[in-house]
Amino acid sequence: MKKILILCLILSLTLVAADKKKNTDEIDHISLAALLFKDGHILRANDELNQVNLEDKAIDTIKYYTLKGLVSTKQENYSQANDFFLQSIAAGQEDKSIYLYMAQNSFKLQDYKAALQAISNAGTLVDDKPSLFALQAECYWRLEQIDNALSTLNEANKRFPHEYDFYKQRFNYLIALQLYQSALENANIYLANAKPNEKTSLSFVSALRKGGAVDKAIALAEQVNLRFIQSAEATVLLAHLYLDKGMIQAAADLFDEASIEDNKYTKEAAEMMRRAKEFNLALYKNAQMLDTKEKLKQRIAIFIEYEAYERIVASKGAIYRSELIEDENIRYALAYAYYMNGDYENCETELKKITHTDLFKKSTELRKNMQKCKNNRWECEL
Repeated sequence: MKKILILCLILSLTLVAADKKKNTDEIDHISLAALLFKDGHILRANDELNQVNLEDKAIDTIKYYTLKGLVSTKQENYSQANDFFLQSIAAGQEDKSIYLYMAQNSFKLQDYKAALQAISNAGTLVDDKPSLFALQAECYWRLEQIDNALSTLNEANKRFPHEYDFYKQRFNYLIALQLYQSALENANIYLANAKPNEKTSLSFVSALRKGGAVDKAIALAEQVNLRFIQSAEATVLLAHLYLDKGMIQAAADLFDEASIEDNKYTKEAAEMMRRAKEFNLALYKNAQMLDTKEKLKQRIAIFIEYEAYERIVASKGAIYRSELIEDENIRYALAYAYYMNGDYENCETELKKITHTDLFKKSTELRKNMQKCKNNRWECEL
C-alpha cells in the first residue's frame, strides 16, 4: 500500500499543541513531527523526533514510536521501522493498521512469514483491501506454499469479483507451474474484463511462449493483435510465434504488415520475404529502407538467394562506394558472383583479398573449381 492509512490521519487529528505538563513556551516535538510528516517533510520530522527527551515520563510513547516507525518506513529502513512499531504496540498502540505497515516492510525485507503474521494480526482490516489479499498470496507463493497461494486468490475472487488483477497474478503462478491451459483461461478472463494495456497483453503472450506453449501463445497473440490493431509490436510477436512453428510465409506476411505500421520493421519484412522465396516482394520492401548501406547489404543477400549473380556484379560500384567491400562476406559474395558469371579473373582479384579463415577455405574450393573449368569445361562445377 502506497498511501498513508488511517494511522497517520489519527495521529494528525489527535495531536495537541503542547503537553499539559509543559510550559506554554516549550516545543512539543512529537506534535510538530507529526505535522511535518503529514506535509511530507520526512527529514525534518525525524529531526524533531530526535529531540524528544525519552527520559520524560510525560511523553506520549505510543505516538513517538509510531511516528518513528512511519519515518523509518519512508526512509526505507524497514527493519528499524518494524522495531519501532513493535515498541509502539508494547506501549499500548491498539490501532491495528500499524500491522499493515509491518506487513509491507516485512515483505520488502523478504521475511514472508513475518509479513503473513502481520496480515493475520491486522484482523478485519484485511477484509476490504484487495491489495492485502494479493500480498498474502505472493508471500505464500514465495514460501512455496502453492496451495495456500492459489486458495488465497480464489478467496479474493469471491470477495472482489471485479478486481481482475487477481487473474493476472494467478496467470503468472500457473505459467510457473506449467499449467498452460489454465493460465490461458485466466489470461482470457483478464483481457476480456480488465481493459488491459498493450504492454500487459504482450507480457501474457511472451510468458506462454517462454514456457514453450507456442500454440496457446498463438491463440492469445491473435486476440491481442486484433485488440491492438495498430500495434506493430503485437504483429511482430505473432510473427515470431509463427516462425517458432516454421510457418515462414505467415510470418513474412505479418512482418510486412508490421512494416506498414512502423517502418523500423522494413528490414525484417524484406528478410522474411527472402526466406519465404518471395524475391520480388523482398526487393520491394528492401527498396523502402532508409539506411542505404544496410539496404545494399540486404539486397546482395536477396540477389544470392535469387541467384541473380549478374545483378551483384552490376552492384560492384555501389559496394565499393559504400565501403561494404570491407566486409569479407560481401567481398566473397562478389567473388562468387564473378565465378558464376564465368569471370574468373575478377573472381580471383577479390579472392586474393580474403583473409578470414572460413571464407579462405571456401575461396580455396572456388579456385579448384575455376581450375577445373579452365582445364576441362565439362567438369566445371557450377
